[in-house]
Amino acid sequence: MGQSPCLAACSARMRGRGIRWWILLAVVGLGGASLGASAPAPRSIDSNRQWDVLPAVSDPEGRRRTLAAAARALGDWQVHLSGVAIGAADLQAIAATPAGESLVRALREHTRRAIDLDDFLLFLDDVLRDGRAGLRGELVWVTPGRGRRHGILIHPDEVFAGEPRRYGVRGRIVIDQPRPQRAHAPAADGDPPGPGWTMRFRNPEGEAEMLAALSKQRESGSFQERIADLIGQLRAQGADVYLNSTLRSPERGYLMWGAWRLSRSKGENDLRRTAASLEETNLSWGLGVPIVWWHPAGWQATREAAREMADTYDVVYATEQGARSSHHYTGHAVDLVAVGLPRRLEFVAPDGAARSFDLMEANQTRDLSLTPELIEWIEAHFQLSKLRSDYPHWDDAQR
Repeated sequence: MGQSPCLAACSARMRGRGIRWWILLAVVGLGGASLGASAPAPRSIDSNRQWDVLPAVSDPEGRRRTLAAAARALGDWQVHLSGVAIGAADLQAIAATPAGESLVRALREHTRRAIDLDDFLLFLDDVLRDGRAGLRGELVWVTPGRGRRHGILIHPDEVFAGEPRRYGVRGRIVIDQPRPQRAHAPAADGDPPGPGWTMRFRNPEGEAEMLAALSKQRESGSFQERIADLIGQLRAQGADVYLNSTLRSPERGYLMWGAWRLSRSKGENDLRRTAASLEETNLSWGLGVPIVWWHPAGWQATREAAREMADTYDVVYATEQGARSSHHYTGHAVDLVAVGLPRRLEFVAPDGAARSFDLMEANQTRDLSLTPELIEWIEAHFQLSKLRSDYPHWDDAQR
C-alpha cells in the first residue's frame, strides 16, 4: 500500500526537524492498537424537540402544567444542572408560582442559574423518556458547558450575537459527571489525550493564590485589586462568585484548545487531520508539550479521550489565537463567573462612580456574563474588557 498524502507530508516535515518516528506513527494512526477499536461510549441521552412523556407546551400557561407533570414523573429522582441538584420539590415549587408572576424569573431565582425554561422542559422530557428505558435512578449530570452548548442554559451567542441555541438540534447530550482534576494521576510524557493532562502545567489554585499570582506577575498594576473589589461587592450582595482562572501557562492553554478542538472533530479523516495539525502546532510554537494526540486504540478512542479531557478542564470555548497568545499568560486576564445576582445590584467603582441596577425584569438572566448593561458599566468604571463570546473571560483594559 502506498504512503498517504498526509503521511508523506507529515513525515517530510518531521524528518526535517528531527522528530522521533514513534510520534509520527501515533499522529497518523499507524502505531498502537487496531484502528477499528472503539472507545466506551459516554453516558448520554438523545435530545429532540418532541414531547415523548410530558404534556406539550402549547401556550405560556401550559408551562405550569408541564412543570407540575415533570415534578410528578420525576419522583425521587434528580437532575444536576450546572452544579445545582433539581428534584421534584423544586419543580413543584416553581410550578406553584402565583398566576401573573413570571415562571422564568421564578426558575432562575430558585436555581440561581440562567436557565432557558422551554428548553429545560424539553430536556426533562428526554430524561424521563430514557428513565422509562432504564435510566431512572442513574446520575444525570449536565456541566455548565454542556448546558450552554445544548441551549438548556443561556449561551452568550443568544445575548450578544442574536443566535439562539435550541435544545434538541445538537444530537446526544453527555450526562456523566466529570471527575475532579485532582482525581486523576498526571499524564506521563508520550501519553495520548486524557484527563491526566489537566494535572500537568497546573494553574495557581484557590482564589487567594490566583489573585496573588496576578499581583506577583504584574507588581506595578492594579488589576488584582480591581478584580478583588468587584468580587467583594458582588458577594456582599448575595451573588455566587467563582474565580476560575487567572495566570495560565502557554502549555496549558495549548492543551485546553487542543482537547476542545479534537473533541469536536467530525469523523475519522477530520480527526486525523486535526491530530496532525495539533502536533505541527506544538512544534511551530516551540512548546514541547510531550503529548501524542492520537490514541493507540484508534480514532473513536481519540475523540472520546479528548472529550473527557476537555470536560475535565471544563473548557467551553477556545480559539487558536487565544491558545497562542492568551492574556492569561501575561496576567492580563481572568475567568470570572457571577450568578444568582439580586434583583437590585449596586456598585461603587474604583474611579468613584456609583450605580444601581434593577434586575427585576422577568427575562433578566441574573448572570454577570450575560447582562449587557452590567458589563458595559463595569468595563467603563473598573477598566476591564469583557470578551463577549467567551462566557467567563475578562481582560484588563489597562494592559
